[in-house]
Amino acid sequence: MTNVSPSRPATRRRDSDRTRASILSAATREFGAQGFSGARIERVAKAARCNIRLLYHYFGNKEALYVAVLETAYAHLRQQQAALDFDLRDPLGCIEKLLRFTFTYFEKNPYFEGLLRAENMMRGKFVVQSTRVPEEAARLKSRLREILQAGEEQGVIRPDVDPVQLYVTLTALSRFHLANSYTLSVMLDVDAQSREWRAERLEHSVQLVRDWLTTGTPMQFAFEGGLERQQAPLAI
Repeated sequence: MTNVSPSRPATRRRDSDRTRASILSAATREFGAQGFSGARIERVAKAARCNIRLLYHYFGNKEALYVAVLETAYAHLRQQQAALDFDLRDPLGCIEKLLRFTFTYFEKNPYFEGLLRAENMMRGKFVVQSTRVPEEAARLKSRLREILQAGEEQGVIRPDVDPVQLYVTLTALSRFHLANSYTLSVMLDVDAQSREWRAERLEHSVQLVRDWLTTGTPMQFAFEGGLERQQAPLAI
């Protein structure tokens, strides 16, 4: 009778996990760069260093692989967001931290931006098949509500800010200049791809969001009143 090492099943699982991860990584690059229609499974298999039969064994078909790529990409973003250290004693700081993270994340993950662009061109054909993506987004919305509520209670964030509208704004500020960098550069005679310009864009975005969130708050009135008191003697 042949003795089977107890570690062999665990080794096979690790090999399987590595192969799946390699396929997903290669597929993310392929779909992110080429879109769904332009992507080729042959290129994914070659980049992942596995045969097509094994790829189909793990993921079934091109459509299922694409959905898995979308879910994995969204999950990575949500995991990174969930790991942010939000101190509810500083709600405005929490939102600024989320904006700075999101801004940098899109810049450092161009294939994710490509996936979003491709999926929107297909009118969300595949992301709608996922239950995982909206479930993870629901947790983010809940966290944003907590931050906004804390800010409203402390008088530093104006009331009735919609967390969904806020997140769409943060995302738009983080993506628009990337998706349109070439045309913006030509049209406005700037280098929208330079590190310096993007750093300025980030600071502008942070100030924009802070100003919008604090409009009409007691903190704003106190600040403006302070300015008026300081400037009053000059008017005499």
